[in-house]
This record gives sequence, C-alpha cells and structure tokens, in this order.
Amino acid sequence: MILIYLILLGPYFFCLSFAVPAAAMLTAIGYAVAIPGCYVVGLFRVLAVRPESLPSPRMFRRQAADAEPAVRGYFYGPAFAEVEQVAKVAFEFASDLVERGWKAVGISFEEGFKGKRLITVPLAIGAGAGMVAGIAVGAVGFAAIAVVHTVVAAVVLVAIRITGLILRGVDSGLLRIKNIRMTCPHCFERVPYPAYRCSGRDCSRLHRDVRPGSYGLFRRRCLCGARLPTLLLLGSARLDAVCPHEGCGRSLEHRPGEAQEVVLPFFGASGAGKTRLMYAIVTLLRSTAGLEADFADSATGRDLADIRLLLAPGKAPARTAVALPRGQLLRVKSSGGTRLLQLFDGAGERFYRSDTTHELGYLTKARTFVLVIDPLSIEHLWVGIPAERQAELAAVRSQAPSPELAYDQTHQQMEAMGVRLKKARLAVVFSRADLLEAPNGEPVSEWAQDTLGLGNLIRSVRHEFGEIEFFRTASVLEDGGKLHPSMVELTRWLVTADGITLPDQPNGRIR
Repeated sequence: MILIYLILLGPYFFCLSFAVPAAAMLTAIGYAVAIPGCYVVGLFRVLAVRPESLPSPRMFRRQAADAEPAVRGYFYGPAFAEVEQVAKVAFEFASDLVERGWKAVGISFEEGFKGKRLITVPLAIGAGAGMVAGIAVGAVGFAAIAVVHTVVAAVVLVAIRITGLILRGVDSGLLRIKNIRMTCPHCFERVPYPAYRCSGRDCSRLHRDVRPGSYGLFRRRCLCGARLPTLLLLGSARLDAVCPHEGCGRSLEHRPGEAQEVVLPFFGASGAGKTRLMYAIVTLLRSTAGLEADFADSATGRDLADIRLLLAPGKAPARTAVALPRGQLLRVKSSGGTRLLQLFDGAGERFYRSDTTHELGYLTKARTFVLVIDPLSIEHLWVGIPAERQAELAAVRSQAPSPELAYDQTHQQMEAMGVRLKKARLAVVFSRADLLEAPNGEPVSEWAQDTLGLGNLIRSVRHEFGEIEFFRTASVLEDGGKLHPSMVELTRWLVTADGITLPDQPNGRIR
C-alpha cells in the first residue's frame, strides 16, 4: 500500500505543480479585475439605477433658509457627494467579495472535506496566495478608478466655474459696451444686476442672483421646477425684475438691462415750474413723429396719463409732494437706438436744506441737470411790472425763496456727494415765457443778468459746470393742442447727447 502511495506521489506533486499556480493565477486575475469592477458596479448603482433602498448621499441636505430657491448644479456639491457614495457602495461590494473568498478558502480546511483535503488544501493555499496578490493589485485599480472619477468631477467643476465666470464677464462686458448702467427709480441706487421673481405658475420665489454659477450656467431650475434664464443675453430681462438692495426690493417693471438709462433730474425753487416742464418734455417726446416713446411701467402710465390736460393755459399740476420722488420712466426709440429715460421731479422744498437734498441719491447718477427758475419770483423783475399786470400774474408767481438759494444748496450738495460737475451738463431754464415779453433777440444769459439781476448765479453755473445752456420756455399747449415751440430746442439739447435723436422740426427758441 505504501508502495502504491509512493508511486502516486510523483504524479500528485506533478499535478499540484500545475494546479496550485493555476489556482493562484486565476484567483489573482479574478480579484485584480473584480475589485475595480466593484467600483464600476457602484457607479452604475448610484448614478444610473439608484434603487429606493439606497440612501441619499451624505451631502444632500436641505438648503439654508437664506439660500437661493433653486436646485444646486450637479457639480457644485452633489457630484462629490456621489463620488463619496460610489466609493462607499463599491467598497462594500469589494469587501463582501473578499469576505466570501476567504470563507471559501477556510472551508477547504474544514473537516467536512477530510477525504479530499489532499486536493482542496493545496488549491486553497494557492487560491489564498492568489487572493492576496489579486486584492493588492485590485485595490490599486480600485483607487485609480476612484481617483479618476474624482479628478474628472473636479476638472468638470473647474471648467464649469471658468465658463460661468466667462459668461458673467461677457454679460457685464456687453452692458459696459452698450453703456447700460441700471438705476432703481425708487431707492436711487445703482443696480449691478436685478433680482428676479420666478416665472413659474403659482410661484413667486425671489432669485437674488440668477447669473451663471452654482445653480446653473445657461438656465437654473427653481424649486418649483420652472427653468429661468441666467443672462440678459438669454432673456432674463423678460422676467419680473426686483431691486436687489436690502430695504428696497420694489418692482423694476421697466425691464432694466435692455437699454441705456438716462437719469434727468429737475431742480429749483418750489413753484418754479419743474413739474410742468417735465410734463411738457414727456408730451413732446410722445407726440413727435419719428419717435416711439411709451411709458415704461404702469406707475408712470398712471401718473402721467392726463398730463396734456394739465398743460392747457390756466391749468396747473398738483403741488409736488415733499416725499422722496419716484422716477418717471419713459422708453424712447429713435434712430439713435432705444433709451430708458428716468425723470426725477423733487419738491422744491427739498433743495433748501442739505439733509433733504442729500436724500436725493439720483443726483449722483445723472450727467445732465435741469435748473428751473420762475422769472416772476425774482424781485428785480417783479417790481418793474405794472401793478395791473402784477395782479394778473400773482396767482402763478412762485412765492419760494430766491432761486439762487435752491441752486447754491443743490450744487454744493452734489459736489459733497461726489458728482463731478465739470463733466456734467446743466440746462438753466426760465419758465413762464408765454407770460413775459420777449427780450428782442438778446441772449438768454444776458437777459438773465440785465433784466433779472442774476449775474452771480450765471457766473456760478459757468464756473461750476462743464457745459451750460440757457433757455426761455413755456410749458403750455397752444391753440390746436400743440406745445409751445420753445420746448423743441430745450428737449433736443437735453436728450441728444444721450443718443435720443429728435427728427428735424422747427426750433422755437425764444431770444
């Protein structure tokens, strides 16, 4: 019997010399491939199948109360949360595979295989050795795939961030190229970019910064599911815009960002005719053939709907409220392009004190200003008018303090607020031209010095402002419903520098 075992011993070792290395090699190859394969299975399970039994990634948390009401972009957090979850799921698969392999090796040594242990034990030893080698190689492959997954996610994130910055830069650059600077007509602050309300049905969530970023490049998805454009180029101006400044938050119905904005402030003493002059300019722009001038928001439409009635002789607008004014918005289309005209008519009482003038923040946003003066309010002229005529004019004469007080206070406050007056334009407008005799061809500035005694004011405006022009106007509708011809040249001077081209028509400057 011993002889038989000795005879069989040779073939036995000969077979083991092939079988054991083969078992080791096959096991090593299997684990070297299967362990990285576990990561692939994890990718498929997390990114494609995602069964209900799979918990949400660790980083999928509820957003803070003050966060944007939008779904965060995949590569701004969720992608890396899923990288972590894929690695966790894949590691569990790989651990289970290794555990079952070691269990199989262990079974090969158990008593239940007593009759076959001469075969199973050597093979188990070979498989065990192969497992060690295969696990080592597979772990390197597992880690390599995980690193590639993470690097790809990071590279895509960097590319998306760079793309987002480029898109923001292009959008901001186009605004600069088009010379579009947005101003809130309510709080008078510059608007770098409006906030927008969601356009989804039954949703009014406020998105404070829709520009490309962590919530999307070209479109963002509101929590209600609606998709919103992220750029003015892509149509965000069609959304319901809101002033982004804290403490304001009022509607910007005029679609800021679509056209250049022109801020045109009127200032002067109380009762000088500022409101009437503004009404006349709006009426002229809206009635001039070749121009398209429409109210840019519903509030302006309500406020200025009946201004023609108030321009009739003998009519007068209501006294301007001392409260902070709201900009009246007019969208004007001419051969020079489209402009958004913001006209500000502050109560005259606000121009007598520095604290109330300082509240008029729109003064820092303008480059053309309109100083309105009622000649009848100037004592130097008034005392020379016959008593009978004084009685007729007393009802329309401004009883406010000297126009020089309103001018001095306003221009000093503008300087204190940082307005560069040397680069600003000023129209000095003398109202009531329809009620006074024409100065027989004398230039308006000389008439103001000689007849009105405003030499100091004339010298001051010429010293302080970069460009000055003087006008005598009458903000009234004449017979036939046409505006007094003096309004044409004033309006042309005010708006042409900002790209609003008035079609050729007769000027009616009064000299």
